[in-house]
Amino acid sequence: MYKRKKVKPTILAINQSNEGETIEKKIRRITNNKEPISDGAPLIFTERKDGVQPQYDIRTDRFELAVDAMDRVTKENLAKRMERMSPKSENSKGNSGDNPGEGSGTSDTATAA
Repeated sequence: MYKRKKVKPTILAINQSNEGETIEKKIRRITNNKEPISDGAPLIFTERKDGVQPQYDIRTDRFELAVDAMDRVTKENLAKRMERMSPKSENSKGNSGDNPGEGSGTSDTATAA
């Protein structure tokens, strides 16, 4: 015998997508309204003196570019983390005692004598 699993209701909303405009409708709309064609990929032009840039070169190893980009992101995240941590550590050092010599076990008068 097989047991059927009961379906438990969840709070997740599933498939709230909108149906897009078909190509036929889009072409009909553009030609009827005489709208300019605004969709499409951006054209990439580089000056001849600049040569082929590595991000647009099909022969470039893109893994190296991705590693460099991830290194920059990691450094930024570490800098932000250290920035958030530094005020806490400075406040905790400054609030440890009202007098800086208190609790050290030595005093300036004892060492001078």
